[in-house]
Amino acid sequence: MKWGYELGEGEGKDSSRGALVLDGVGGRAPRLLARVSEIMTSPVATVEPLATVARSLAVAEAHGFCRVPIAWPDGELIGITCVCDLWGAKRHELVIQHMKVPVATVGARETVLRAAEIMRDRQVGCLPVLDERRRLVGIVTEGNLMRVGAIGLDQLPPACVVCGSRHHVRASLSVSPGNPVSYCLRCLGRRGVTPSNDAS
Repeated sequence: MKWGYELGEGEGKDSSRGALVLDGVGGRAPRLLARVSEIMTSPVATVEPLATVARSLAVAEAHGFCRVPIAWPDGELIGITCVCDLWGAKRHELVIQHMKVPVATVGARETVLRAAEIMRDRQVGCLPVLDERRRLVGIVTEGNLMRVGAIGLDQLPPACVVCGSRHHVRASLSVSPGNPVSYCLRCLGRRGVTPSNDAS
């Protein structure tokens, strides 16, 4: 099955394999019913629980991540951390001291639609993907889901006007009455501005 378009597994003239489905949602149903394993980012870069904050930030920066899964080498997921939780930490501290648990996850065999539901219900920006042995095999982000139509641009937080990040964005300054400008926490810190309205 590729991107959910091959719907039937049967053989012969009555097979629905590759059939056009009029689903009433702009043709998105086949992609929404695809498996998470088909759209996830894999392999996923992780840090071990005993890694330092400095190492974790370096991994996040090298790969352009906002969130870093914390896992043992065998794929056992321990927690997850956000780079903004590490910015104020001492560089020699262990990342395990700053991780979040429990972690919202999704199974590799779940549908894309189910991943979107979990992300919305748990209000998270990514989901580590686990196999049947509960080992980390990938990660699904808002971007992965947006590319297959599971979430729309209007469902994402606003983008920072400085760096374009959508991670921990705050609407803080008004350039004209009733027209707020959005900044991420990192850019707000650089500008020395205190956020007035949480937009994430």
